[in-house]
Amino acid sequence: MIKVLERLVQALRELRNLGRYAAILEAKSIARRMFVTNSFDGLLSSLGVLLGSYIAGEESIGSYIGAVIGASFSLGFFSGFVATFLSERAERLRELRRTEQAMARPLSDTIYGKAARVVPLYVSVWSGIGAAVLPAVGVSPLLLARLGILTASMRTLVFASAAVMLAELFLIGVYLGRISGENPLVSGLRTAAIGLAAVALFTLIGIAR
Repeated sequence: MIKVLERLVQALRELRNLGRYAAILEAKSIARRMFVTNSFDGLLSSLGVLLGSYIAGEESIGSYIGAVIGASFSLGFFSGFVATFLSERAERLRELRRTEQAMARPLSDTIYGKAARVVPLYVSVWSGIGAAVLPAVGVSPLLLARLGILTASMRTLVFASAAVMLAELFLIGVYLGRISGENPLVSGLRTAAIGLAAVALFTLIGIAR
């Protein structure tokens, strides 16, 4: 029992140094890419679920919320968090072993070894946040209606949620523009345009029906 508690305390100490370890292994850029990629995927898939349900004639607010949040959290946990953690862990441990072979000594108790074990968690957390949290924010108009705070027609609520998701896509583009040194506004409009294309496609499908 004492050993278990000691390991738990040690793990918490290492988690406190996540940012430091990420800087040592230059993992912040990887976490940033995973966050952006999964945010983009999560928002576009959520737009598809939202508008697809509307075209199918869904009238239950709870069904919209359940479909979007269920899909996004499933993507966020299993793909965004678990899959990213496992793949990143494998890569970091591989690098650790190769470095140990090159230096002809174990490095598991060094700061490099600790970083190699902890950094996969840092990357996977950001990856999961991107896939799960942003789509959940996207359906905030529907959530407010469910709580009785907002009153509007189903059409208004659906397109308001779609608008929030488009705004999030725009902000992701702005963020990418700042990172790349491009015009943030142009970069934001570029990513929002992809979302708008999805909205336009589903709108045309709805008209065709």
